[in-house]
This record gives sequence, C-alpha cells and structure tokens, in this order.
Amino acid sequence: TVLAKLLENSTKVEKVMYPGLPSHPQHEVASKQMTCFGGMITFFLKGGLEQSKQFLTNLKYVTLAESLGGIESLIEHPALMTHTSVPAEQRAALGISDSLIRFSVGIE
Repeated sequence: TVLAKLLENSTKVEKVMYPGLPSHPQHEVASKQMTCFGGMITFFLKGGLEQSKQFLTNLKYVTLAESLGGIESLIEHPALMTHTSVPAEQRAALGISDSLIRFSVGIE
C-alpha cells in the first residue's frame, strides 16, 4: 500500500489501480474481503510510449519481465510485451495504453 500511495502522489503518474487505495472503485469490497491487498499494482504514467520506455530503462532494482509470477519484484509493459501482437485499437478498447505499467512487488 505504501508504494501504491507513493505512485498515486507522483506528478509523473496519471492513475494507480490498486485495491488498497481508497481511490480504487472496488476498495470497499476489497477492504471487507482482505486484510492485505496483494502485491500487484497497475499504474499509468503521464505521457506515452517514450515516457514508458524511459521509465523502464531507468529502473535499477526491479526486473523487466514478461511473467510476473516470481517472488522478486518484477515489472512489465503490456503494450510492448504481453499484448504486442494485439492491434492498437483493440488494446485501447481493452484499456491497455502505451502508458500502462504492471508492477509485481516481490518479497525482497
């Protein structure tokens, strides 16, 4: 929740999707069902593809990965990785923009 709050307060982040934040549309439901809110944070950077690439290139302690299933902190850019074969119009309809980042917080 701390990292999600930091991202939400960043001037470089447009939106954070994390059920532990009061701003999440299902926060009330999640609060009733969970004592912790998990380690998956989705956020949208301000800007577009170039800003996303620059952000990912500048990471020092998080590994860029297609699969977010490990125990270490991993991050991915769906538009360039897991959904790169999906046409841009279809990605947009699915909410997968060029600024979308998925972050799996590890146990380190």
